[in-house]
Amino acid sequence: MGAGENVSAESLRTARLVLRPCTWDDLDALHALWTDAEVRRWLWDDVVIARERAAQVVEESLGSFDAHGFGIWVVRPRDGDEVIGFAGLRFVEGSDEIELLYGLAPAHWGTGLATEAGEAVLAHGFGPVGLPRIAARVDTPNHTSVRVLERLAMAFEGEKRVDGRPTLHYALAREAFAGRG
Repeated sequence: MGAGENVSAESLRTARLVLRPCTWDDLDALHALWTDAEVRRWLWDDVVIARERAAQVVEESLGSFDAHGFGIWVVRPRDGDEVIGFAGLRFVEGSDEIELLYGLAPAHWGTGLATEAGEAVLAHGFGPVGLPRIAARVDTPNHTSVRVLERLAMAFEGEKRVDGRPTLHYALAREAFAGRG
């Protein structure tokens, strides 16, 4: 069985969060999050994306869950229904590399929730999906996101230019994830 085969889209639970695969019902909440001025600064290079672009991401995620067992999960508190963020895995455009994505509403920054959500997504990617490696990219000035990747024990692999912007590249192998204490 290849990576992602026969892996259903499932909810992930942590001590404080529930992550569930995004659906069309989440489109408005995700679009609102992704167009928030503080969030889009790091996620969409400060471009206010159209609702249609957010719909495209949801559609791609639904297809990815069906085909590969991973996509974008919406993040909500265990004790509530409010969408406070997202986390997930996707193919890096133009390659077969899989990258970790995450983002939270600014009211939840600095609480450790991004790390908690990222840890759950990594466990799913390395566990049920069986990925050998997961990458992550972050804009060079986004020091907060760099700290999240470091707390997730992702290894720094260097700086590259992506769409003309300096981007830091990190990755984690399944063996390193499994060997963490």
